[in-house]
Amino acid sequence: MRGKPHPWVFKVWVRTGVCGVMFDFDIYQGSNNGLRAKSELGLSGDVVTKLASTLPEGHNYKFCADNFFTSVPLVEKLLDRGIHYIGTGRQVRLPNCNLEDDKSLKKKGRGAFDHRVEVKHNISAEKWYDYRAVTLMSSFAGTEPVEKIQRWDKVNKTYIEVERPHIVGIDNKYMGGVDLLDSFTAKYKFPVKSHRWYMYIFWHTITLAAVNAWLIHKRDCKALGVSPKETLNLRLFQAQLASSLILKDTIKTPSAGSGSSVTHTVTAGPLTAQKRPSSGNENPTSVPPKKTCPHPPPDVRMDLLGHFPMKTKKRGHCRHCPTGYTDTQCFKCDVRLCFKDDRNCFWDYHWKEEEEH
Repeated sequence: MRGKPHPWVFKVWVRTGVCGVMFDFDIYQGSNNGLRAKSELGLSGDVVTKLASTLPEGHNYKFCADNFFTSVPLVEKLLDRGIHYIGTGRQVRLPNCNLEDDKSLKKKGRGAFDHRVEVKHNISAEKWYDYRAVTLMSSFAGTEPVEKIQRWDKVNKTYIEVERPHIVGIDNKYMGGVDLLDSFTAKYKFPVKSHRWYMYIFWHTITLAAVNAWLIHKRDCKALGVSPKETLNLRLFQAQLASSLILKDTIKTPSAGSGSSVTHTVTAGPLTAQKRPSSGNENPTSVPPKKTCPHPPPDVRMDLLGHFPMKTKKRGHCRHCPTGYTDTQCFKCDVRLCFKDDRNCFWDYHWKEEEEH
């Protein structure tokens, strides 16, 4: 794809929600021996109809897409299935729709617009001029109500009021889910290389699954009233997910020749997400913050497999009770826990839900 930052890539068509959650995808496979099956809707329209085929009919779903996909036949095809559409469009894909040209709208000033309505299917086409002209098409939104919005004026260096049709506000509100998903998947990619091209597609699906799970985690935390500070960010979520997949239902064994009395030092491992070092000027005489061992993921901590008590050379604070001081440590979780006659934090930690995560 010429003009792209990475012109040689695998193309994946994706249907997402507004927040970036992926619902369906399809890998672009190109033409068959240089020949492409001709379609009434073309490649862009076929992509949308294929991704919409998994949706039930008549449930008032609304699609938002960019000008690569928008066309009148596509909007009509979706309307037959009870699915509405909104998106930016191209003038060449609006036959017999004579909207004002860009020059005449520019003379009228910012906020000028022109619209047409196709009577048979009630499809609205709108051209709005801000810094430049933009054309939109929708089967459920139109010009009214016209809104007053604040826009920055570069010449006078101040905010001015500009009229904006309702269809433009709807498109701005619900567009951008795929861009969000792309930004999340590009944040923390694991550097793995292979000579087999299909492995990259396989690894990408794993990344998409992890990001999807994190977005659902954020949505559920918001619905349950969990504070943003207690909600895991993407880096911590991926670290806990990796720890869960590696350690759940497994038993850690000591290294060869170390014996049963080996002391395991509680340090930050590669699966523990740590804060990146600051690049600013730091005081060399300042005391570094005290490192604490993070709690293992709940599904690892409570899987009741391989959690054996072991003695350490140094005593430390118990991770379960605020006053405990012990030299007993869980072999699998790498945390100190009281293991006494009057207080068994070792059992409580691996059986009861922890309040602090």
